[in-house]
Amino acid sequence: MIRTVILGAETAEAGELIRILAMHPDVEIVGAQSYGNEGVALTSLHHGLIGETSQLCTVHPNPERCDMILDFSADGLPELTTSLLGRFPDAKVIRLARTDKAYADAGNFVYALPEINRKALVRGASAARIPQPLASTALVALYPLASHLLLPNADITLHFDVPAAIADITDVAAVEKEIGEILRGVQMSWNASVTVTLSPSNTRRSITMSTDIPMQIELEIVAGTFEMYDDHHFAFGITTAVGPSEVAGTEKCVVSLSRPEGDNLHIEAVADARMRGGAGEAVHVLNLLAGLHERTGLALKAIDFLPLPSNSNPD
Repeated sequence: MIRTVILGAETAEAGELIRILAMHPDVEIVGAQSYGNEGVALTSLHHGLIGETSQLCTVHPNPERCDMILDFSADGLPELTTSLLGRFPDAKVIRLARTDKAYADAGNFVYALPEINRKALVRGASAARIPQPLASTALVALYPLASHLLLPNADITLHFDVPAAIADITDVAAVEKEIGEILRGVQMSWNASVTVTLSPSNTRRSITMSTDIPMQIELEIVAGTFEMYDDHHFAFGITTAVGPSEVAGTEKCVVSLSRPEGDNLHIEAVADARMRGGAGEAVHVLNLLAGLHERTGLALKAIDFLPLPSNSNPD
């Protein structure tokens, strides 16, 4: 079993993580850290856990063994991570953080978007930094184009519809910087900028991203670049419309490509904000760091439902 300590166990992202790990066949939660919640049961902090865990929170986890440290605290807790690594030097670290403070000491952390850095994650990485949800969604959509040197050297505007709770805590400038830096590292001939706009939605967890990119290449050729995801399990490129119901409750990111008018390529991508760039990404990365199949513990049934059109045949 992979013995895992969770830092910041009180956060919403940690609650999603704990619900997944409670069902993970190869993980045991041996410590749940949370300031101000000493002795409080995880079942009192997060719904859906009654009957699944009896774990209590502590300020300073003291496990007998630790294989994995997942820092889900709001600002990052490097001092606790360092303390645990002092006792368990072979433990691996996965950090989910949303502030510059949390990223300040992340120089040795692999950028943990598996669709881009899977090889680095499975070949001896000891520390991984989870991308922000909006960056994860955008990069899954744009990486195939960048890797085939197809991005025109022009500024890219990305529009996101996101839950209000996600919009409120999103540092737009940091997301723009993150996406731009990764794209420039993949396609060095692209030297433009990324602009992100947000619209708060009334959805609880879905992200929808859209953008239009000048591109005269045939749609079938562009769609063919997404074949690079054929040996991945959570990223898909399609040429039909897609909605959030396809991804709710899963680690999937589905990208829809179309050319509605003129020479612009229209891209829409949907993902679950609590999974992509959050708990699902962390478990995805945990599996890779531990040498497990990447779908382990993540073969989830979508939690949303929208009937297919009456003229379709799902069978």
